[in-house]
This record gives sequence, C-alpha cells and structure tokens, in this order.
Amino acid sequence: MTACFAISQKSNSQILLNELYTDPGAGKHEFFELYNASTSSLPVSVNNYTIVTFFEISGQKGFYVMDLPNLTVAAKDFFVGSAALPFNYQGITNSTASDFSWNSAAFTTNSGSLKKWVQGGSNVLDGNLNYDQSALPANFNDFFFRRTGAGSSYSIFLYNNGTLVNTFLGGTGGQSAILSDIINMPKLFVDMSGASPDFMIDFSGYGSNPVEYCNQEAGSDNGFIREADGACGKWVKSSSGVQHTPKASNGTLIGSNTGAIAISSAISRGTSATGSVINYNVVSGPTSSFPVEMQIYLDNGSVFGKLDGTDTYVTSKTEAVVSDGPFYTTFFPYDANILIVVKTSVGCLDKIVFIPNALVLSVNFVALTGNRLNDQIKLNWVVEENEATDHFEIERSIDNGEFAVAGLVFRTEKSGTENYTFTETIDASHKVLYRLKIQDSKKNSGYSKTLVFGQNELSKTLKLYGNPVSDRLVLNYDSPLAQAVDLKIYDMAGHLHMTHRLAINKGNNMLSLPLNPSLKHGVYIVEVSDGSQRKLAKFIKQ
Repeated sequence: MTACFAISQKSNSQILLNELYTDPGAGKHEFFELYNASTSSLPVSVNNYTIVTFFEISGQKGFYVMDLPNLTVAAKDFFVGSAALPFNYQGITNSTASDFSWNSAAFTTNSGSLKKWVQGGSNVLDGNLNYDQSALPANFNDFFFRRTGAGSSYSIFLYNNGTLVNTFLGGTGGQSAILSDIINMPKLFVDMSGASPDFMIDFSGYGSNPVEYCNQEAGSDNGFIREADGACGKWVKSSSGVQHTPKASNGTLIGSNTGAIAISSAISRGTSATGSVINYNVVSGPTSSFPVEMQIYLDNGSVFGKLDGTDTYVTSKTEAVVSDGPFYTTFFPYDANILIVVKTSVGCLDKIVFIPNALVLSVNFVALTGNRLNDQIKLNWVVEENEATDHFEIERSIDNGEFAVAGLVFRTEKSGTENYTFTETIDASHKVLYRLKIQDSKKNSGYSKTLVFGQNELSKTLKLYGNPVSDRLVLNYDSPLAQAVDLKIYDMAGHLHMTHRLAINKGNNMLSLPLNPSLKHGVYIVEVSDGSQRKLAKFIKQ
C-alpha cells in the first residue's frame, strides 16, 4: 500500500473528494466519490460544485469542466458520479453504486454539464477569449485524463461556488506542486448551469497553492482512495489490497491519537435539569491547520462511538490560534456520550474523538496497565472497593476500527483492593486499542482510558499518550524482562511529587496511572527506572 500526502487548502466547504477511479482499463468506467462532512443532518446540494481536470493531448492543452447536477448527498454520506450507469470497476461489473452518469441524457436535463475547453482563441463568442470549446465523444470515459512525462499524471480541482476546495495530484513522481503548464494557462471562464454562479479561474496564482497528492504512478485498473472518510493526509493508491468502495465507507477516524492536532476534553456531569458540560480545547497543531474547527455531536446515532448521519449536532467552535480556547458547552440529555470532530482549515477531518459520559462509580478504579509480547496481549487492572463491582467488559479496536467486546470478567468475592487480568492472542501485524467498561453493583458504568499497542514494534523510548494530561498519565515502556520499576514525577525544579512501584512484564508495557489531585497545572517530568536503565519524558498537567 502506497502512502500519499495532504496539505491544507483554505476553504469552508463541507464536501470533499473521497475516491478517484482514474485509470479504468478496458471494459471499465471512471468514477469519482465525494464525502459530505457537513454538520447538517439534512441532505446537502452538490449543484454548485464543479470538478475541473487538466489534459494535454497531441500538443493541445486545456481543461475538462464538469458542473455537477442538481442532486443532493445525505449527511455523512457519499455522492458518486460515473461514466456509465450501471458501471464496471476493479473486478466489479454492473454496479449501480452511482448517483448519475455524465453520459446520460438525465445529466444535462438535471442542470449538469461537461465541457472540453482547448487553449486557443478562434471563437471569441463562446465566453472564453483564450479557449475554444471542443466536442466530446459519445460515452466519454477519459474525464480524468492521464498525461505522460514529468510531473503529475492527474491534476484534479474541486470548486464550490467558484472557490477552490480540493486540489489532488496523482501519478508520476508524486509531485507536490501544480504543473507549471497549468500555472501558465490563461484564465478560464466557467459558465455554470441553472442558478449556480458563474466564475473565473486564474491559474497564475496556483503555484503557491497547497495540494493533496499521491506519490506513485497509477497503473491499469487503479485510482486513489482516502483511507478514512474525509480524513486529512490519508490518500493511498488503489491495488489488490486496497479496493474501491463507491457509496460505502472507507473507514472512520476514531481516537485521540490519530491526526496532527492535539485536543483536551472533559465532561462535567450534571443532572437532567441542568444538563452536562463538555469543555474542549486545541492544545497543539501545525500552523497550516489553523483555523481549527471543533464540532460537538451527541453520540446517539446508529453505531456507538462512530460518527454517522443520525448523530445530533450541537455546536461548533473555531480556534484561529491555539490560545483561543478552551470552550464550554452545555448539552442535553445530561448522560449522552459526546463525539468531537476536529477539522482543519481545508475542511478535512483530522480526528474524531469519542468522549464517554461516565457516571461516578461506587467502585474506585485505580490503574490499568498492559503488555504486548509478540502476538500476546495481557491487561492488568486494580480496583478498590471491589465489593461494589459487578463486572468488567474488555473492549478492543483493531487498526482504529470500531470498539467491540473482546471479553467479560466478573467480580471476585474479595473485598477491598483486587487485581484483575485479561489475556488474548492478536495478530502482531495489527495496531490494537483496549479500554475497560466498568459496571458497578448499582448498574452504573464508566470507561477507563484507552491503551494503544503498535504494530509489532517495541518502544525504545518512554512515550506518553494524550499529552497534555488532566487526571491520568498514560505511557509506554519497553522492558527487557519481567521486573519491578519505579515511576516518579518531578516538577521542573526537581521536586518529587509522586512515586509508584509497578510490576511489569517483558516486552511492550502500557501503563495508565492516576495523578494526585493536588498536582497543580504546569510542566513535569516523569521518570521510569528499573535500576539499570532510566527513561524520562516531559508532560503538561492541565
């Protein structure tokens, strides 16, 4: 699988390119897929969207311009256009997973159009002084024209009301800059159908435009796909192992460890009368990502812990710079779980964070740790007031997928402090995440922090997760053998504030420990020592 890259393009659009089937081969048909990341729960029109592609044929240069038809795409859903309907692609024949064919009569009668503009000025009455319109062949199947030579094979531009939304470059060399031939092209006038506003494209300024691109040539029967719907910087080349899925999800972003933007969040649980309050804040991120938008949803959709079209949108807050937050939002019902969708300046999704709205449990959950040795995962946790516990559900997510129940552990008969373990075998090639759902004897439930185990790799350094931290420190420690280690926390003046002694296993250990409530806001150093090696990391206490 070939990784691809993305850089932000400033836009307020909510619809993004999601899949491109650019090189269909014999008997197959081109298609594109858009993803609707709008906060609206209602369908969004694509009538004001335009796709422009560059071609260079036998010395002629120009652009194909597609004015999308007067159709809609549902919330958190997909819109597909294809060269035929039904259409064939990548091992699939007679697929109906398309909203329209640009070769059908219905396309033009529904305010859609597809035109070929060739550089030249013989016809000055066609609205373009520097281009002439040229006829397209019947059953046109070369909208994503594949040019040869140096630079990108495919140059694709998506506009909304004349504003550039996405620029995607695919093919030879993985060029991260727009072709100089395009930058030197004269202005192109786009005459939109129906009530959509016409606009002029000035390519001379596109040399400084950031782009999305994929760094490998697309061969026969190939195109380009986002690994997760709407995700920033997640393009890959299609292949036998990366299949196209028109009108179906490419995967969803869930987890605070995805993306480049770090946020903090916490719920202050209230009552049915007062509601609860979610506080949230961007704590770091690349300058190019700002302004960063955080969208708050109630997670009451059809899939727990995943953003879908039936989750309820609450509000959005934007940080133009990292110091603009934090924000506080009251929501009802007070016991709802929360999803925070983090979007960059381009409108693509950096991450989606699930915030469980945990009850205050009568059981005191002390610590969760974990160890991975090759393909075996072992979790350990400690509780106080064990007699108040009912059971534990171990939830697992593989490769950032949805969490599912991996096991069930019932309370022992012991009172006071008790230690629990859970062990299972997982393919070492997968990244795997674990969390505990703790249910007490009153049927209240809450979640632990999430432990993340990488793909068959041992941490050579002390790695922190979720930095800055609020009430709990989660870190990764690699040990050459099973042994006891000392964990200590110092302030920047060298004063010791906390110490723990932990028994760990050989291999990769994930440790999750509570911080003393007396620990003030500021910068601290955590040290883990086993007597022979000493590892340090810096963290911020919020």
